[in-house]
Amino acid sequence: MWTDRAVGAHGAEGLPARRRAMDPRNTRSFPLWFGLLGPPAAWGMHLVLGDMIYEIGCAPGMRRHEILGQSLHLWAFLMTVVLAAVTASAGVFAFRAWRQLRQLRDGTSLDRATAMAIAGIGSSGLYLLIIVFGLFPSLILRVCTPSP
Repeated sequence: MWTDRAVGAHGAEGLPARRRAMDPRNTRSFPLWFGLLGPPAAWGMHLVLGDMIYEIGCAPGMRRHEILGQSLHLWAFLMTVVLAAVTASAGVFAFRAWRQLRQLRDGTSLDRATAMAIAGIGSSGLYLLIIVFGLFPSLILRVCTPSP
């Protein structure tokens, strides 16, 4: 069965599983993978949930344009804040991993991890802007009005 030893973790062989997962030199490093994949996943959720909020709230069967008694604008704002926070936290994880990696000299595994950390920082910044700008149309346009 599984043991607490990491196989090929580049120097993390004796570490507990939780600490290994946070080690940026590990190929399964949570900060690096979350920093790299968290922002596009949050953006995708923002697109899907944003459309779903207005599809449900503007459906012909809805008497008022609300979901659970709250306005569609409030739901869009809450969704944007939560997913922007996820994206920003992914950037923070990637930045902290990059800062740890700057102090090391290890060769190929270090280069891979550094590239992932830098890509995670850039990905977080880009997708954070996209998510925040995605809120503006819902604030400017009128809710549930058909196109002319």
